Amino acid sequence: MSTPEPRPGLFLQPFVVSQLVGEVVADLVRGSGVSGTEFAVMSAIAVWPGSTPTQLSRRLGMPPTTLSALLNRLEDRGQVRRMRDRGDGRRFILELTARGRRTRQRNLERFPTWLQRVQDHLGADPESVLDAMRKLEDALRRALADQKP
Repeated sequence: MSTPEPRPGLFLQPFVVSQLVGEVVADLVRGSGVSGTEFAVMSAIAVWPGSTPTQLSRRLGMPPTTLSALLNRLEDRGQVRRMRDRGDGRRFILELTARGRRTRQRNLERFPTWLQRVQDHLGADPESVLDAMRKLEDALRRALADQKP
């Protein structure tokens, strides 16, 4: 009788999934002029309009310096712009440019095929998987907040 292969735990499994999702997204955006990470940030700007870089950094769980460098690249390529917040002139709000919206839309049009391919192999309701992932995200955020002084 063979010993079952060890399975990744609560921290390694999400890392593995993240790497695989990264491969899929890289395939989806290939040739579009943006990387998978850049596409994710552009999508986050579209999902959370009016976000500041600080808010977006928190929402994405991305270090501010990493996000800032990425935003600089997207801004240099005319995909994203930072605008002064009308309510607070000290803050900047992020928005996609017309070019950024077109790039994002073209990439989104490639998603249904991959999404269906993954759902065909999922063996579960996608919403139940997303619900479990959101619970893990919430638990991780709370645990990290508990650690801060």
